[in-house]
Amino acid sequence: MKIDLFSLVVLLGALQALFFGISLLLARTENRFQNRMLAFFMFIFSYNGFETLHWSSGLYPDILVFDVLAFVLIFAVGPCLYLYVRSFGKEGRPPFAGRHFIVVWTALAIRAGFLVCWGLYVIGWQYPKWIVGLNTAFDRIAEPLSVLWFAAYYLLSVRAWLRMRNGLMDEEGRWLKTLAGVMGVFLFLWVATVVAPMIWPATGLQKYTAIEVLLVVFVYWMGFAGYHRTRVIYAAQQQQARSYFDQLGDDEVARCAEALHEAMASGQLYLDPEMTAATLAARIGVPVKTLSAVLNRRIGKGFNEYLNGWRVEAVKDRMMDPSSRHLTLTGIAYECGFNSQPTFQRAFRAVEGCSPREFQRRQQAP
Repeated sequence: MKIDLFSLVVLLGALQALFFGISLLLARTENRFQNRMLAFFMFIFSYNGFETLHWSSGLYPDILVFDVLAFVLIFAVGPCLYLYVRSFGKEGRPPFAGRHFIVVWTALAIRAGFLVCWGLYVIGWQYPKWIVGLNTAFDRIAEPLSVLWFAAYYLLSVRAWLRMRNGLMDEEGRWLKTLAGVMGVFLFLWVATVVAPMIWPATGLQKYTAIEVLLVVFVYWMGFAGYHRTRVIYAAQQQQARSYFDQLGDDEVARCAEALHEAMASGQLYLDPEMTAATLAARIGVPVKTLSAVLNRRIGKGFNEYLNGWRVEAVKDRMMDPSSRHLTLTGIAYECGFNSQPTFQRAFRAVEGCSPREFQRRQQAP
């Protein structure tokens, strides 16, 4: 193993992307989906940095995970970028966002099948050879396919930005314009990295050095500019919400709050795991800006926090219901509108100060 200047710079960039992604996940903002998409975007580049460090420092073949995930996570860069850009619009999080990662799931399935075949080979058993052939075929087309996949989602991202740019705040518009320009340069050089060796033969190191240097520069830029811009945008959004709320009449605020409570208490709209602020606002007949302002200024909660609060109360009621004893806590959580175990655990602890299991034990104690 050797750590030269290039490897050291790559390592620091990978760590910076990792820490930036973690800070985005931990940040308490109303639009958590937006933060998650940018966080996953940064985690992919962090992984790529560690993968680059893997071969540039001579670790190969000691770390198997980089072979298993080769040309897998890179397919998520485009969808993460598109969903992040889209989250600035009124639509917010699209329903069934996971479908945009279909190529990632498919690539993971191919790699998993290959690992199973390798395990069967090690213990001397027969394995279906077509899975190995599928894995080999995927390796051959993965690189150009990943570029085409990113290019398609980059164009979708630009189109989404152009469609909603007139409704964006100045800070949001400038940030998305800058991001689109930087990612356009990244796409151009990525295409050049794939096409150039077809004209001028090059070794693996020569082939990827340019794009890897660009990635390092991009990660450092995102670490500083990206972090600063997300903080500035969040502050601007909060200021805009305060100004908008101050312009609302008392009767309008009261009607919105009453309709919101009725939609939760009687309509049980929180049971819909795909419920968004835009959908809820349409259901109660108010603009989404009014809904967000009332939630933040009148109720003192963000959309997700408010919705999950109702879900937690529903989970608590189901825990005490004898007819639900055949269900697991996770099963109850899903029936009450949660769509993931980590979100359920985090929301429950935020409301009750303990885990669901601890709460259940306390209630069942004599």
